[in-house]
Amino acid sequence: MKRPAIATIPPHIPFLEALAARWLEGSAAPECRADALFLVPTRRAARGLTDAFLRQSRGTPLLLPRIVALGGLDEAPLALAGALSVLPAVSAPRRLAVLTRLILALNGRHGAPTLADRAWRLAEALADLLDEAARAEIDLAGTLPRAAGRDFAAHWHVTVEFLRIITHAWPAWLAEEGFADVAARQIKLLDTQAAAWEALPPAMPVIAAGTTGAIPAVTRLLRVIAHLPGGQVVLPGLDTELDEASWDALNDTHPQASLRTLLAALNVRRGDVAVWGDFPAVAPAERVAALRLALLPAAALHLWHERPVPRAAGLQILAPADQQEEAASIALLLRGALEHPGATAALVTPDRTLAQRVAAELLRFGVVADDSAG
Repeated sequence: MKRPAIATIPPHIPFLEALAARWLEGSAAPECRADALFLVPTRRAARGLTDAFLRQSRGTPLLLPRIVALGGLDEAPLALAGALSVLPAVSAPRRLAVLTRLILALNGRHGAPTLADRAWRLAEALADLLDEAARAEIDLAGTLPRAAGRDFAAHWHVTVEFLRIITHAWPAWLAEEGFADVAARQIKLLDTQAAAWEALPPAMPVIAAGTTGAIPAVTRLLRVIAHLPGGQVVLPGLDTELDEASWDALNDTHPQASLRTLLAALNVRRGDVAVWGDFPAVAPAERVAALRLALLPAAALHLWHERPVPRAAGLQILAPADQQEEAASIALLLRGALEHPGATAALVTPDRTLAQRVAAELLRFGVVADDSAG
């Protein structure tokens, strides 16, 4: 088995632009440029990579390689062999309708709502739980009944009984109708493709870029791709300068934690990861150093005293008085970018409520924000 091909693009370099430029530079003949498959995490990333290829070609006619979003496998299955045997996915509206009907069928037992509008909202939450469990490969039917011990309060046992909707009633409906959940089908497709490539490696290059392997099935697919004759895994923003003690001390909430877990699963040392840094940066090196220092794990905070604090030119701290002022201030900053031709601006936040407030504030100025929602 060949040595796994793992690379990373530093965080201060535009990821998709560097990825497209490197592929075009390494493809001598134009007809060879289209002979590849790029796997990216989302449909948005797929569109962005397509645009990056067009920008890097600078108007030259170009045959694009195939670009597939791991989040949209049902739209473009990677391999027909095996994928056709996977059960079709139930549509999102039908799933919500059936879950709502199952909730209303309880007639208020186990705390279930009796009004359709409340049952629908609860069905949405149950659908999210089903998807998260499927991606994490958690058997809800086996784990939820053990979630409440005998010494737990009564409402815990009531909740477990209510959740029999998704541990018993919903799986029974899927089996009867011949459907699979969307997330469960995606996991099956990923495993099917990994098995197919492991048995018969493709002749064309396969590049998986931008994913951190947070989903176990994606990690298994990346492990296969990294060992393909033409396989390549490109990680986003791996911190190759963080000392080993700090790297080992990262907790699960650190931005680099998922990459550390992925490298461990791929059996690759951080020092063996190639760095693709030969592309114009879009952020000063001092800013990257400042953010790295700010995100040090608790066990490495002594480095604040041992290293000089880098000057983070261009960074500002916003201190709003309340949530409304916070959203309005961010909206004004985003709107201000529109006054400069060619300028771009983005709000990156884990707070969905904040993103919604900012989007509402932007509507006051007639600006419709493109919200990727994660």
